[in-house]
Amino acid sequence: MIPELSWLSATAALFFVYIFGEIVTGIRQYKLGDLLGARDNLAPYSPGLGRAKRATANMIEAMCLFVPLVLVAVLSDRTNQWTELGCMIFFFARLAFAPLYWFGVPVVRTLAYMAGAAGLVMIFLQVLPFTGA
Repeated sequence: MIPELSWLSATAALFFVYIFGEIVTGIRQYKLGDLLGARDNLAPYSPGLGRAKRATANMIEAMCLFVPLVLVAVLSDRTNQWTELGCMIFFFARLAFAPLYWFGVPVVRTLAYMAGAAGLVMIFLQVLPFTGA
């Protein structure tokens, strides 16, 4: 498997960690029975659960960019050292982003977010019609 697809697979696995973090935080706030129902009358989210939900939502948004960029790079045979590096940076930035968001670390979280965005830009620049490999 080419490196970009390996990073894509690793990022998909990381996405499960985001979801698991949200589940664990939800179980700590609510009774399991409350979560098994329709959840219509749940109390407002605690700050920790709110952060976990926002981190997951942010990962969904990031994956909506990352997945197609990687697939376009692979399918158009425009992978190179920059797409591989962009994927790696994106993965490790998102790996750092989750706990930073969960625990409410302000400035460093933003830096991790920006590093992930830089990884996306690195991939994007290689799949533009007039650049890249």
